[in-house]
Amino acid sequence: MIKRKKSVAYCLLFCLLTGVMAFYELRYSLLQEEAKVEERVANTSILIGEWIKGAFAASDYILRDIVYTVPVSALQFPVTNTDEYARVSKYIEDKYKTLPHAIGVGLNDKNCIMTHTPSIVGFDASHREWCSVPMHNPNIQTYVSNMFASNIGKLMVIQSRKFPGDEFSGLAGIGVDLEFFSAWLEKVSIGTHGVLAISDQNVKLLARKPARPEMLGKTVNDSIVKAFIGSDENYKTFRQTSPLDKQSRLYGVRKIEGLPFVILVGEADSDWQAAWRLHVGLAIGALVILWLLAFYTLYIYWERLKNLVELKKVRDELEDLSLTDALTGLANRRCFNNVLDAECDRMRRVKGPISVIMIDVDFFKAFNDTYGHVAGDECLKLVAGVFQSKLKRPQDLVARYGGEEFCCILPETDHLGAVGIAMSIKDEITRLSIPHEGSEIENHLTVSLGVASVICGEDINSDTIINLADERLYQAKKNGRNQVVSESIDAHK
Repeated sequence: MIKRKKSVAYCLLFCLLTGVMAFYELRYSLLQEEAKVEERVANTSILIGEWIKGAFAASDYILRDIVYTVPVSALQFPVTNTDEYARVSKYIEDKYKTLPHAIGVGLNDKNCIMTHTPSIVGFDASHREWCSVPMHNPNIQTYVSNMFASNIGKLMVIQSRKFPGDEFSGLAGIGVDLEFFSAWLEKVSIGTHGVLAISDQNVKLLARKPARPEMLGKTVNDSIVKAFIGSDENYKTFRQTSPLDKQSRLYGVRKIEGLPFVILVGEADSDWQAAWRLHVGLAIGALVILWLLAFYTLYIYWERLKNLVELKKVRDELEDLSLTDALTGLANRRCFNNVLDAECDRMRRVKGPISVIMIDVDFFKAFNDTYGHVAGDECLKLVAGVFQSKLKRPQDLVARYGGEEFCCILPETDHLGAVGIAMSIKDEITRLSIPHEGSEIENHLTVSLGVASVICGEDINSDTIINLADERLYQAKKNGRNQVVSESIDAHK
């Protein structure tokens, strides 16, 4: 009976804990989903903004061509030179045809009178924003207007650029209708009940998805958007229930840098929460099953977890022992070979350089004979510490190759850089001033270093690099030790 009550108590406690955990997990997953939506809304607004900025940048290049090609003397109304007028008109028409989003290109003289246009030649545009703002502001060379109704009743925006000169002598303009903005929105998927919109800085709607043609050109009656446009903020998120369809949405509103446009992206809660609600149903179902099998499942789980933890601990210890040199704490030869093979493969793919430094402690046997093996072990630890201090990057590796021999792997390091590191190591070992009466070249401990640097090709492998470094090390020892000898190979030449 006691065991039975105890098992029931465990079961109830487990059910309570799993219930609390499920609640917090569902709440956390909801916050995660909302964070993803916020990020997605922000990224979508950035994407649309960059598309539009790119399009206006491209059309500005056309305007630059026009204002630097067409002479200011051609900006005449009435026309005085019909041949020149025809030539300029054809030129700007040809330019206009290179812009798929433009509906016309025109020229204005210094008084903002239209001299070349597909619309009305002689029209006085001095009251239009796109002409009056650049005309009265010397520091503005190029300008994009807010939306307006043209003299033929078409809703559009104008991008204009001044003709070069210290004083205002005229400008060239490209007209863009609202289809341009709608086309960008059609490229974006925002969910079944999502909303995309673009307005100008006068809060007039330029485009919307889903399309509402009757709203285009009308003022957007939203206090949050209006306040945002008048603020210094570039981006803002807010949640709001739409009065049109009663959908609650998470909105992101962004100003397009350098342009008088605002992008609004809204994802409906009913869209982005759909997957989460399914997750809630599945979680509750799973929780009920766990409660039905609570005691047995809990007991088996903890027993298996205990075994797995112990097994993993033993496995990690064995793996550390198999890849680490017990004396110096450096990687051992096995680890070195594995890493070198992998780095050679990687450098071969990216056609990058890799260097290997092979190091030998000079007359180390004599050191052991003179000072004893305990002192020899301490000496190797000090030398290993120097190697580790000189290799700062996480991709570099230093290993004890065997006895008093060490090897360094330097991926993405060219010949000059590897030689510099080798010289630094040699000098630092010298600065340790470890006494070595058994040395035949100095009264302190020294090292010899062989450096091999290669640009990996198909015929270059780890054995090739090791052999090359070993040969350079042999040459350093043959030449008198306490020096660096190097060689570089580019397998692609």
